[in-house]
Amino acid sequence: MRGVFFLTATLAFFVPQTALAQHWTAEEQEIIDLNQSCWDAWASEDLGQVRRTCNDHVDARGWYTPDAAPEIGWFGNNAERRMAAFGSGDEWIYWEIRPLSVRIFGDTALIHFWVTRTHEDSQGNQTTQTQKQLNIWQQADGSWTWIGGMAMPEGARVR
Repeated sequence: MRGVFFLTATLAFFVPQTALAQHWTAEEQEIIDLNQSCWDAWASEDLGQVRRTCNDHVDARGWYTPDAAPEIGWFGNNAERRMAAFGSGDEWIYWEIRPLSVRIFGDTALIHFWVTRTHEDSQGNQTTQTQKQLNIWQQADGSWTWIGGMAMPEGARVR
């Protein structure tokens, strides 16, 4: 009898089941929407719009894991280089953000998410990239400022 119970319990994990939908609080949804707006600005390939929307702190630190170390003053020092790497003159034809976790600790918010983006070059070739990311936002004077984060291409490993 015990064997039947354990067999049934084990097989239950392999039966397709409906996943429960994620429910976000209003504050968490605000961070999700802010993150989406920031990505929309990057997709517009307008650095002025990125500066206004993403509101990066002057000393923000971002680490794209293929880089050797986090970059200090990530946006101010590297915006043009990042824009070139993001778009390379290609047309953004698709991007999607899938939030996994949002947590707010007083004036600081962390959002873990997957982002997938597809670009098309002038020859019509499409490239799709998926990354897992962490963005950290801090609220001051009623607005959120990006203070740091990390991005890692899907399948990449940290050395």
